[in-house]
Amino acid sequence: YFSMNPPAILGRRGLFALLLVFTIVWFGTLDYRKLIKPDEGRYAEIAREMAVSGDFVTPRLNGLKYFEKPPLQYWVTATAFKVFGENEWTARLWPAVTGFLSILLAYITGRRLFGERAGQLAALTLGGSLFTIVIGHMNTLDMGLSFFLQLALSGMLIANHEPTMDRYRRAWMLLVWAALAGAVLSKGLVALVLPGGTLLAYSLAARDFSPWRRLELVPGITLFLAIAAPWFILVSLANPEFPHFF
Repeated sequence: YFSMNPPAILGRRGLFALLLVFTIVWFGTLDYRKLIKPDEGRYAEIAREMAVSGDFVTPRLNGLKYFEKPPLQYWVTATAFKVFGENEWTARLWPAVTGFLSILLAYITGRRLFGERAGQLAALTLGGSLFTIVIGHMNTLDMGLSFFLQLALSGMLIANHEPTMDRYRRAWMLLVWAALAGAVLSKGLVALVLPGGTLLAYSLAARDFSPWRRLELVPGITLFLAIAAPWFILVSLANPEFPHFF
């Protein structure tokens, strides 16, 4: 006999206690080692120079313009440096926050689609993944990109989930576009290639183009551009050479 609603692994108190311990361990170990060359040091230095100069438009590394990646993580880390000081813990704060949110998002999505037990299993699986733990404690751009792409995927799944009411479906789809904008500002146009290519491959393989009709293209693209475009415009105006290097 298989229950359609299997019991949750943890009750509310157990879930809260586990979350509390996990939060302390997750954020309490960010400064257990020095920054690793080259990526951690590079991204920390770009953010430090941004905090010192106050120029949040043009990223710089050792005083030289650095256009290889968009600035979202630099912005957050530079702000964190001003608030918490310049140290390893602060340099890794944004990857840790986005990694932590990814685990919570796995719980929320699993719970919304399949019930409490599925949500807890999803969070425990992702939170116990060695790769998630390592990348969530390294000052690289990958965890931020991963979180926003996960948020976009979760929004897409929930928006197309049968019980989702029409008035909420539009809001979830707009969240997808906002998340894609965050992903682009995290690591560039790869944030569009991955989900766009996946959706196209699915549509061609399954001959199912119905998801495209539910993308809220006009308001979605408008929201996406409102979030992602301003920095690209400002940095291009301030640095005419930008398009040749990005």
